[in-house]
Order: sequence, then C-alpha cells, then structure tokens
Amino acid sequence: MSLKKGIVIGIIVTVLICLLGAPQMVWAQMEAKPSGTEIMYDIIVVRPLGMVGLTLGTALFIAAFPFLLITGSAEDGADALVNEPFNFTFVRGMGQY
Repeated sequence: MSLKKGIVIGIIVTVLICLLGAPQMVWAQMEAKPSGTEIMYDIIVVRPLGMVGLTLGTALFIAAFPFLLITGSAEDGADALVNEPFNFTFVRGMGQY
C-alpha cells in the first residue's frame, strides 16, 4: 500500500471514529424544530457522508446486480443500497436524523 493510500484510509477511519463519538445530545434530541448546530452538523458532515454512502451503495448494487437478478432480490437490493441512502441524503428534512 502506498503512503498516500495509507494517509487517506487513516483520515477516513479517524472521521468515522469521530462521528461515532459525537455527543449523544445531538442525536437524542427529539425537538420539532432542529437547532442551528444540528442543521450545520447536517450540512457539513452528515449530508456529504450520505452522498459517499449513496455512491458506494450504487457501485455495490451495480456490481451485485447479476447475482440479485438470479436470486430474485433485485428490488430489495435496490431499496437497501440505493433508495435508503438517497432518501437519507436528499429527502429528509435538515437536522432530522
């Protein structure tokens, strides 16, 4: 593995660990109207990660599509790998998790 790939993987792992350690208050608050901090966190961190998840899910769906057709689970695969990340990224309201 080259040094650049190692650095990129290290950064990705660090970001994911930081997301897992996010304050529970931000995730647990169930207010009707999200705060400004929640909306900023959504715009800066969560939506871009949702776009990454959508891209990876779509690529995985394309790679697995022949196998999904054989097993008859193409619709389930599309829902799990493409539709759910799309809805999470583009359909849900700002600051609503």
